[in-house]
Amino acid sequence: MSERREELVERALGYFLKHGLAGLSLRPLAGQIGSSARLLVYHFGSKDGLIAAVMDEVRTRTQRSFAASAAQASKGARNGVMRSFWAWITHPANLPYMRLLFEVQVLALQNPAVYARYLEGASSSWLELIESSLPPSKSNRATATLCAAVVDGLLLEYLSTGDRRRTTGALDLFSKMMQDRERKA
Repeated sequence: MSERREELVERALGYFLKHGLAGLSLRPLAGQIGSSARLLVYHFGSKDGLIAAVMDEVRTRTQRSFAASAAQASKGARNGVMRSFWAWITHPANLPYMRLLFEVQVLALQNPAVYARYLEGASSSWLELIESSLPPSKSNRATATLCAAVVDGLLLEYLSTGDRRRTTGALDLFSKMMQDRERKA
């Protein structure tokens, strides 16, 4: 990626994190990030191309950060991978990324012809990261899917209500249930 293109992705990402994607128009975006609509089209082909490039960057950053969080948790974090990831995901610096990912997911459900491609591979790559942090088992894919769904639901609840204590308590309960299940298996 050219240096100018990388700079535009970085600036557009900052704009998306602050304003979201709903009703996005290239001219106002370009004005806010110190560019022109024409230059954005030159570098990205279209508004959709720009969104795809930015969402690829979001996915790369968040998954890299999750992998680091999981690695740290596997080195002896008291509460394990789930709690470590929850602490990372609910950190105020990371919440704008989570809001943006949820927004794109909902937009893809409402308008798959336009937005579904931004989710391509997102679910499977997250599942692979979660699965790699689990102890070996035949049911790892299903367990990873369950863990992802629980975190998604609790995060949506947290973003909606701001009640970190309650959602963290629910995550701790889920983690305990998973640990109890592993001990019985």
